[in-house]
Amino acid sequence: MAQLQTNKPQVDLGSGNKAGELVPVVLPQRLIILGSLLWLVIISPLFIESAAYRYVAPFLALIALHYYQKAPVRPRTDWLGWLCMAWGTYVLVRFVAIFLMTPEHSIGASDWLYAYPFFFPILGVAFLLYEPVLEKIVAAVFAFALIMLVATQHFREVFAGETVRPLIMNNQIHGAVACGLILILTAFWLLHYLTDKSSNRLIARFAYIVSPLIAILCLIAIYGAKSKGVWLALAATLPVLGLVTVTYLRLKTGLIVVACAAVLLLAGAYAVRHNIEKTAGPTVSSTIEMIDNITKSRDLSDAVSSTITSDTTPFSMDARLQLWSNGWELFSSAPIFGWGGEWVERWKHTRYADVQYTLLHDGYLEILVRHGLFGGLVMALILAALIANVWRARKAGLIPRTAWHAYAVCLFFFALTLLSNSNNRLAIGESLALTSSAFACWCGMRLRGERLLMPRTKPQAEAVSA
Repeated sequence: MAQLQTNKPQVDLGSGNKAGELVPVVLPQRLIILGSLLWLVIISPLFIESAAYRYVAPFLALIALHYYQKAPVRPRTDWLGWLCMAWGTYVLVRFVAIFLMTPEHSIGASDWLYAYPFFFPILGVAFLLYEPVLEKIVAAVFAFALIMLVATQHFREVFAGETVRPLIMNNQIHGAVACGLILILTAFWLLHYLTDKSSNRLIARFAYIVSPLIAILCLIAIYGAKSKGVWLALAATLPVLGLVTVTYLRLKTGLIVVACAAVLLLAGAYAVRHNIEKTAGPTVSSTIEMIDNITKSRDLSDAVSSTITSDTTPFSMDARLQLWSNGWELFSSAPIFGWGGEWVERWKHTRYADVQYTLLHDGYLEILVRHGLFGGLVMALILAALIANVWRARKAGLIPRTAWHAYAVCLFFFALTLLSNSNNRLAIGESLALTSSAFACWCGMRLRGERLLMPRTKPQAEAVSA
């Protein structure tokens, strides 16, 4: 996000400029350009929903692995790295075993993606290699965000009350989630340059200009997408964002800024209240009725069943209730380790097997159905350790405060969106997992003062001596 402070490596770099002295790895210019482009492609699901990131991530991993193996002094693999690789191996071995042992050769649906943690540590090394150009890569991300938001705007349709699909996404929900993440990241990107005067001033001036435009375009796009789940997630996240913002500015200034933003948002919501009521009203009414039935009968299953069969229940809510009912049924029958790749075959025998989706529209159920409480516990432990790495790096002054807050608030928002949609199974979720986890692994390396160190070449020594 910005120029990052360096931590002294736990090795003696020696004095003088003799050839053979250990120095941090400096990538050739062609690899800096190539790797920067690869990072942009990995982040690209924020704007374009495609699988391109899956094909370029291995190249970044190979670059990192090459220099990791080549360096005589390199970061050690800590317990978190071993846990990530152990979990990834477990997922792949189980996937292959179920495929070979089941008569129908079950492969589930996107089940192998849960092995991604295997690559978190080596992508952390890739972060280490590209640390000198991270600020420029981040600036390029926001430049591309502005271009994409402008190029794909639907102002006429939005203000006419129609549902739009933001950016280049498979549906409007995915676009709304992406715009929510971009909005949060943009806010902290701007806050960084407003409060840290030691950063690149050219990029700072760029941030001052484009950040407000990106934020406005994101809010319009989120409204136009009419994703009730994203609206709710953002409604819970914006107050958190506002409270954090106040801590960066002088109290009076911060309160004025947050109050003005809140008034504008509320005024905008009031102006389009009829459209909001039309979109969310039926779902709210059905939810209230279902809760009332649960309270009266104290039977969750019957209340859900009656809501599903009710003619007044909106289609999207009806479908989600059927999916969640099926998912809970599968989880309940294998709560410890889940069904692995067999779950799709088991799905055919659930109560609402004729529902047209197998995307469960709940990211947490996606994990529990496949890997049960064991998998949920392991993945929660990995996530908690990654978050702790970033928090500790912030406390140690190794990363800007804005980087920590952007990381934490984005994860908070994304976690809320998982309650109503399986965004962790989408390109945007996989991309977020790879980049945020690689960043956290890199923070762990910085906390330990570790780097990739190689002997200084003769030309480098001569250049320093001169």
